Amino acid sequence: MMIAAMPELVPIFNADCRLYFDGRHNRWVLKAPQQIIFPDQLTLIVLQACDGSCSGKQIAHSLALFSALDSVTEEGVLDVLDEFERRGFISAQRVGL
Repeated sequence: MMIAAMPELVPIFNADCRLYFDGRHNRWVLKAPQQIIFPDQLTLIVLQACDGSCSGKQIAHSLALFSALDSVTEEGVLDVLDEFERRGFISAQRVGL
């Protein structure tokens, strides 16, 4: 299930993925088996919002309204969520299941 096609789904990190701040190198890291990502500002904010309580649509709407991210659109946020779902970092779940 892709989040952009079903934005009411809630994105969560897969159990084998971890987003953390590497203080030694002063950067954020998203780590999964055989993959490591150093997210840009938009990607980081989108991934930090994947807390299991907000749907993809809620995340996209909130970030599109956030004034510090002028060029962000709901579609762009959903595209980021889809990309990380395709790459196996997050999964989309129905609320209440």
